[in-house]
Amino acid sequence: MSNYFQHIKVLLKRLLIVLVLYVATRLYFYVLNYNFFSAVQFFPLMKMFFYGIRFDISAIAYTNVLIIILHVIPGNFKNHKIYQLLKKILFVAVNSIMLATNFIDSKFFEFEEKRLTSDIFSPVWLGKDTVELMPQFIHDYWYIIISWFIVIFILIYFYPKLKQRAEVEMIKGKQKIKQLIYQSALCVFLLAFSVLCARGGFQLKPLRIITAAKYANSNNVSLVLNSPFTLLKTVGKKEIKIENYFTKQELNEIFNPVRQYESNSSFRKMNVVVFILESFGKEYIGSLNNNKGYTPFLDSLISRSLVFDYAFANGKKSIEAVPSVLASIPALMNNPFITSNYSSNKINSLASILNKEGYYSSFFHGGNNGTMGFDNFTMMADIDDYYGRNEYDKQGDYDGNWGIFDEPYLQYYAQKLSEFNKPFFSCLFTLSSHHPYTIPKKYEGKFRKGELINEQSISYADYSLKQFFKTASKLPWYKNTLFVFTADHTAQAYNKFYKNKLGRYSIPIIYFCPGDTSLKGINHTITQQADIMPSVLDYLNYNKKFIAYGNSVFDTTADHYAVNYMNGIYQFINNGYTLLYDGNNVIGLYNIRKDRLLKHNLLKKLPQIVTSLENKLKAILQSYNNRLINNELIIRDKN
Repeated sequence: MSNYFQHIKVLLKRLLIVLVLYVATRLYFYVLNYNFFSAVQFFPLMKMFFYGIRFDISAIAYTNVLIIILHVIPGNFKNHKIYQLLKKILFVAVNSIMLATNFIDSKFFEFEEKRLTSDIFSPVWLGKDTVELMPQFIHDYWYIIISWFIVIFILIYFYPKLKQRAEVEMIKGKQKIKQLIYQSALCVFLLAFSVLCARGGFQLKPLRIITAAKYANSNNVSLVLNSPFTLLKTVGKKEIKIENYFTKQELNEIFNPVRQYESNSSFRKMNVVVFILESFGKEYIGSLNNNKGYTPFLDSLISRSLVFDYAFANGKKSIEAVPSVLASIPALMNNPFITSNYSSNKINSLASILNKEGYYSSFFHGGNNGTMGFDNFTMMADIDDYYGRNEYDKQGDYDGNWGIFDEPYLQYYAQKLSEFNKPFFSCLFTLSSHHPYTIPKKYEGKFRKGELINEQSISYADYSLKQFFKTASKLPWYKNTLFVFTADHTAQAYNKFYKNKLGRYSIPIIYFCPGDTSLKGINHTITQQADIMPSVLDYLNYNKKFIAYGNSVFDTTADHYAVNYMNGIYQFINNGYTLLYDGNNVIGLYNIRKDRLLKHNLLKKLPQIVTSLENKLKAILQSYNNRLINNELIIRDKN
């Protein structure tokens, strides 16, 4: 039996090394993202690290299941050198790959502010862009790769070896039947214990991503989690399920996504241009931040526009923004709509609706054709033409990474709009303010540097917009055009407010029409990306029914809200409060007007408001899930 126990002992030592490395990579993750977690005090941080070990053990038990089996099965054949070598190769390979995901997340988190999930395996993430940008990532984040190699070295060099006396026992002779029975019983026990570790304890349900919310607030759950765990928990998982919180009648009374705006005026056949600005968080807009910002042109435009200072993104990814903005489909699943099982659903969009009113529609993005599935989505949204990098004929304007620099591409865009039949609907997604934040060499030193590495690229993108409007304002279609500006999502933050759950989604939403001077002022209505489609249609006096998960900002009778989802937690912003819901229970309620930093949880103090907001959110989720599953995102004849 001593031989068998030697294998168990060496297994525990090997897994202990892995556990130490998981903890070390969590510390590494924290250090590289310190700016995001700087508000976390020492003792709460230690608590998160401590409880994070529970998730580490779970991930290790899942990913090392074969290695555990190879160690605990009875038999002296385990002492053979080839068997031992194969175990070592498997051990190093499995754990180095799993730990690599923690290293990847140490920088990837900066862009999405959540741990990796299974959508990273989609063709969108594993496609041409990823391959082409890999050299740039290696160049920028070489230190992460070196850190990973150090971990691989530790796994190999400190790999505990089987003691020689265990090998000698193998030579002495066969095991007795009695020993085999004992070993088999112990094997079953150890495997059962491994299952217990994998599920995270004796609780009714195995550990889930949302369990981390027990040990940290919604801003900091990523410090408790690890990337192998979040990947495993989302692979093959159903994206959404049918919800039955309310009867059909109750649901329609609380929330109904069917929109119809009555108007005494005839339909306005105005051109519509929507700008989705890459990573333009509200924090960068000077006129919305006591004149501390990096967007002088947008600031000047805002003085002549209708702008909302409580505007929010529906997601944290570019791929989530496009359906939210163009089709009023917020990001309320683990996977983006574009890569989800429901991406082939029939939807209504600004393009599909306006096309029926005689519009020509287009979508422009200077990146590689196919980037983030935009080309496929535009087809599903009935957009007539998609223009990517392939359609742009001056490849000398390529930034060397993502695509065409914003300034020349926006000039190209202005000219293309002039060629289109009127009226037209068009959307342009800017590019240059994306990592690695490259700007043309001729502009190096022109734009002010700030506390964050992306702010020069924000200023360059703003300058590019200025040049676009300088050109567009001289063109005949300009005055009869409604321009809408929004961000796809926020990016790095410096100010404390923009690091919390609310500020993390705060973006500009601006409506500008050079021919309508009444469209002006700062409005305090809560709004979201999903409001853009119904708002545009309402502004144009469109009076037919359509489906939207937002409301028109021009509808004073609507119950205005914003909703988003991350790490298993829904945020619902409505009536001056933000409510946090984990899918089972409300975990937070904050007054967004009086408590910008979300320090005072009013969950127990305002039960009536909690119930009201929770019911509204559940109604939205029930409608959203059930309509996605049943392919009911358009108005059909039976309705």
